[in-house]
Amino acid sequence: MTGSDLTHISQSLILSMVVGVPLLLAGFCSTSFGKKAGRLLPWTILPALITTFSVPLDTVVEVPWFFMGGRMGLDETGRIFLWVTAFIWALAGMNAGQQLGTDPHRARFYGFFLSSMAGNFGLILARDMLGFYLFFALMSFSAYGLIVHNRTDEAKKAGMTYLVLVMIGEVALFISLLILADSAGGLAMEDLAGISVHTASLLLLFTGFGVKVGALPFHVWMAPAYQAAPIPAAAALAGAMVNAGLLGWLRFLPPGYTVHPEGAKFFIIMGAAATFYGVIIGLGKKRAGSVLACSSISQMGLMTVIFGLGMTGAETGRQAAACLVLYAVHHSLAKSSLFFGYGAVVTQGDKLSPWLLVGLLVPAMALAGLPFTSGAIAKTGFKELAASLGEPWGSLSMLFLPLSAIATTVLVLHFIQVVRKTTHGKMGYLGNSPSAWTMSLAAVALTLWIWPTSRTHAFHSLAGINMFHALWPVAVGCLLSWLWNRKHFRNIFKRFSNLLKRFSCARPCNTMHYPDFLDRLKKKLLTCKEWNPSCHFPWMDFFPKKAEKVLGRWSVVGLFYLIICILLMAL
Repeated sequence: MTGSDLTHISQSLILSMVVGVPLLLAGFCSTSFGKKAGRLLPWTILPALITTFSVPLDTVVEVPWFFMGGRMGLDETGRIFLWVTAFIWALAGMNAGQQLGTDPHRARFYGFFLSSMAGNFGLILARDMLGFYLFFALMSFSAYGLIVHNRTDEAKKAGMTYLVLVMIGEVALFISLLILADSAGGLAMEDLAGISVHTASLLLLFTGFGVKVGALPFHVWMAPAYQAAPIPAAAALAGAMVNAGLLGWLRFLPPGYTVHPEGAKFFIIMGAAATFYGVIIGLGKKRAGSVLACSSISQMGLMTVIFGLGMTGAETGRQAAACLVLYAVHHSLAKSSLFFGYGAVVTQGDKLSPWLLVGLLVPAMALAGLPFTSGAIAKTGFKELAASLGEPWGSLSMLFLPLSAIATTVLVLHFIQVVRKTTHGKMGYLGNSPSAWTMSLAAVALTLWIWPTSRTHAFHSLAGINMFHALWPVAVGCLLSWLWNRKHFRNIFKRFSNLLKRFSCARPCNTMHYPDFLDRLKKKLLTCKEWNPSCHFPWMDFFPKKAEKVLGRWSVVGLFYLIICILLMAL
């Protein structure tokens, strides 16, 4: 046996252990050992971490134990996704071991938790389309068990909506896999480079992975699922599993090879719409998990825009891929940290510590893009990408990025207000792992500053003009949030109205009655127990309510499959 053979065997073994260890422990969760598995949850990510540091880049090995054989490997994108995914799963495991330590059904939760983790790791390492699809399905269906764990009516409804959308997504993915495999002449990921992507395949991939990303109009599962799931599961959903959709687009529509101008416009428009739609519906939520879900819809919309920009040209695609990975790392760390922080707040007790609120502000302001945060670095990368494309993208980004930053700032401050009003002490002190949140805060604050790939963008974010462009939208967002939550809001308009009366004798200024108008507006908005934009803009809620009803019927899956098959035969 030669040295190359030993190297191949060792690499196959370590890559197999990344998926095999969580799956093996998940199997033990069905035995009497299952209730004790919580202590081992954080340690199941060790093979994944070892892989990120020990397996050489561009390694691809055959894995005979996998269904119909398979190929696993690691490239630069996979290494980054594997590291951040393993880190978040480790923190979620620490939280789950403590929060569910006395739950009578904790063994069931641990089993689904580990199965989801295995699927998440497996799809990152998969180097063929079939392997990616199967691991993606394992992760998606296992996550259903996490969402419905509490067995409440709310959780069951959220799980049903999620499961039906997952079924639709899986059908779309399978059909697109058949089309791509036929065009590429094989199942290897490398075969996808350079093939011509049909518009139907593009739409199917947008549907299949858009369900996980929360793209419009497949976002309706996110808010109820994030709220219904236990905090460790919600953190894993928002920080780790959501990235599977982004990685799917990167794998099946490889940037630099996939150039599709019409598809680029479609992704950009849908992403931009999701960016602001998520904020609008999020401001109507009064529960922390739902607000964070809407924030994810908005942030994933930004990343959808980045991916769309990458389809405008070959060279742009490679630059967009790097920017997208950077943004995904930033969002994953910040969003999971907010969930862990929320868990720390609800377990603290009756008196809310200001230090906890300060801790929540760190990832919140990172999402908003405040200078010296990971968000500022990510947005600098976005801005440089758009500028490199020339007009009209450069000018549009100068409008789009500040508006999205203002909107995000208002939404994350709304989340802080919701958390402050949350009833505390529901889980007891041992219901949350403080060390997990501390580690997540450190990762949010430091990762993109010390990460070699992001150093250039980090340096550019410190330029005076870039710091100004990052600061003023956050300041405007803070001002808007502060004004709305203060009684002085109406007094400001009273003074402004009086000032107008002094310098103008025009009739309209005397009859507009700004304070009265604002009083009536605020009274109308507060007539709902939970303010919802749909109360005042019915068109905004037409699709979500109808979609939730329609998607709750299993017959929709069969109908969708039939339509796809007919379209496929027409190609």
